[in-house]
Amino acid sequence: MTKTFRPFYGWWIVAVSAITLLLAGGIGLYSFGAFFTPLIDEFGWSRAQISLAMSIMGLVGFTGPLVGTWVDRYGARKIMVLGALLMSISFTCLGFTFSIYYFYALYFIVAAGQIAILNIPVLAVVSHWFDKRRGLAMGISVAGLGLGGLIMLPLSARLIYLLGWQWTYHILGLIICSILLPLIVLVIKNTPHDIGTLPDGEKFTDQEKYQRKPIPESDIWKKRWTLPKAMQTSVFWILVLAFMMVLPGTISIITHAVPFFVGQGFGNQLASTILGSAVGVSILGRVITGYLSDRIPIKYVTVLVFLFQVVGLLVLIFPVTPVSIPVFIAIFILSSRSPRKAGEILSSKF
Repeated sequence: MTKTFRPFYGWWIVAVSAITLLLAGGIGLYSFGAFFTPLIDEFGWSRAQISLAMSIMGLVGFTGPLVGTWVDRYGARKIMVLGALLMSISFTCLGFTFSIYYFYALYFIVAAGQIAILNIPVLAVVSHWFDKRRGLAMGISVAGLGLGGLIMLPLSARLIYLLGWQWTYHILGLIICSILLPLIVLVIKNTPHDIGTLPDGEKFTDQEKYQRKPIPESDIWKKRWTLPKAMQTSVFWILVLAFMMVLPGTISIITHAVPFFVGQGFGNQLASTILGSAVGVSILGRVITGYLSDRIPIKYVTVLVFLFQVVGLLVLIFPVTPVSIPVFIAIFILSSRSPRKAGEILSSKF
């Protein structure tokens, strides 16, 4: 009797994780730039006023340690379901925006939903399912963010052009509710132990199966570092300081790139497509970083992509030309998500 080939369930976790980052990251983060010009035209708000919403989202990011604690206590799936619900409701309600304070309040909820569904729970659950190929699995998962920018940013701009910004917000909220929420509920499982297997698809021996009893998740992962222990190391604080300096610059480019290109004479649709294509290029950088992290010290990969990001950013100091845009895309965006990827893999060692 021929055995039916069944892929390791962890790869289904990776696939849904990538889709999660595609939709939640693409809608919650990258689509922001597509609404910039339409909101200015509608309400007369300044760029600084609209940008403050992204700053509020950044401040919510400081609750990351708390979210990480909840993931450890309740499991990634419950936290991700909560995040999807918050994002769906808030984006639907953003279509009813009537004042700048309402806008800020809704993006605060968007940020709360995002931090509960993006990198912290996603990479926690992926790291549980993989050991030998953890870097590659994380690289594929985080590539979903690149697809999110490539797909959702131009799509948002197109929907705004066809239906208006109000209906676009409603539709984006519906996408999260109708696609992302069911996938999380039906597919995501917190650990391989939930289906009676080990990381990387390894099987229990017959003796282990006979003797095996339900093992608390805290015991399965007891070799991992605790937060107090990690905080006593210099590596932990170097990571914190490095990404406190790098990520705000990256987010600022993502936030202002579309209105910047519009100011250079491009239409909102074309400007969104340029940035979306640029983010799409970053998929290659994410996968390469994950692949390299399994083979060479990750600190060297991190330093290299930091340098590439600086070089790419310097290109925009000069006037935008048909040559400078592809150069910026090839250098800056290819590396702009890779340092975060490197940091995530390095931090997963704790």
